[in-house]
Amino acid sequence: MEHDPLRQKIRDLLWQRGLTMKEASAAIGRSPSYLHQFITRGTPKALGHADAGNLAKLLGCKASELRLSEPPRRRPQKRRRRRTAPPPGAPLVAIPEMAVEAAAGPGALNEEFVDEKARWYLPEGMIRHEGDADPGTLRVLRARGDSMEPLISDGDRLVVDLARRTPGTGEMAVLWDGSGLVVKRVEVMPHAEPPELRLHSANPEYEPYSCLAQEAHIVGKVVWTMRKC
Repeated sequence: MEHDPLRQKIRDLLWQRGLTMKEASAAIGRSPSYLHQFITRGTPKALGHADAGNLAKLLGCKASELRLSEPPRRRPQKRRRRRTAPPPGAPLVAIPEMAVEAAAGPGALNEEFVDEKARWYLPEGMIRHEGDADPGTLRVLRARGDSMEPLISDGDRLVVDLARRTPGTGEMAVLWDGSGLVVKRVEVMPHAEPPELRLHSANPEYEPYSCLAQEAHIVGKVVWTMRKC
């Protein structure tokens, strides 16, 4: 960029006015390195309309003298292909949906997983790399209730990893709380004796409540939710 006529002209005018690039940048309301970047590195490729006008007033010339005769050419960008489905041939794995519902609210009594209701086919790569899970330990459950609104709505499907039964604070899990099968954000109460969990809903109308850790059967961590738009 050292021999570009326009940039050299600005260099000459700055020298004639006894101004540094840093001083001129500040005078036109830009960062101290703005003109240095423009003149020596070509960033930006051209001065904006307002910048050219302000700099022209500072340097005592016409704004048109500080603009390129032709707009800079833009390098053609490669269009990225938006992937909305797994590529052809990507391995899919079947995740069973169990005929038992995790209540996103109080009072639903459910037994252990017994019947397979359906199967959902998900990309194996997504499960392993995005979900950091083993496909064989995943199950799909259907949520009921509104206590986790707006995160989870009635009828949403939950992809639950049965291998993760020690959730950390803030993680969402499906668990038996002593009264029913629920999905909640779990808070591990520090220094509680005996060990205790605090269970939080997303819906502010539902108050948090506690249960003994030994009474809370953690079914698994919620990895994803699936819902209709």
